[in-house]
Amino acid sequence: MAKFLIVTLFSLVAAAWGYSAGAPEGVCDDMTPKHPVAPQKSAFPYKVALDKSEVKPGEEVLITVSGKPFKGFFVQVREDYKAVGTFQIPGDHKFIKTVNCHGTKGSGATHKNAVEKKNVELVWKAPAKTGKYTVYVTVALDGGTFWVAKPSGTIKVA
Repeated sequence: MAKFLIVTLFSLVAAAWGYSAGAPEGVCDDMTPKHPVAPQKSAFPYKVALDKSEVKPGEEVLITVSGKPFKGFFVQVREDYKAVGTFQIPGDHKFIKTVNCHGTKGSGATHKNAVEKKNVELVWKAPAKTGKYTVYVTVALDGGTFWVAKPSGTIKVA
């Protein structure tokens, strides 16, 4: 019994550490943190702003997520359920990193640590394919309070 408790404790600690380091590729499909509670059903309390709603292939859009301080986030721009385009995040950024989703390098953006953030700015580069794409955002206020895959704007690539 003691052995089981020790293994369980180490598993929980490892999982908690992993969540604070950002979303793994394993959550690209549903964008749901694997926290031990259900997502919020209340209204999404964060603002997502796009500096442009229409761009040409290869052009960039600034996506800003802001509101009361939050610890985690995950952003994708999707065509149907597939992440497209790439986030332009330097590898040495203190708070943000990219995630490879659906076979596209850098098609998701997430937090690197659990430092509170009031605002994150992400540069997304449009894919070569024209179309209308939807921005989806998951935000974690903390480990027990989070909103999942909220549609938060559209970008037309023409």
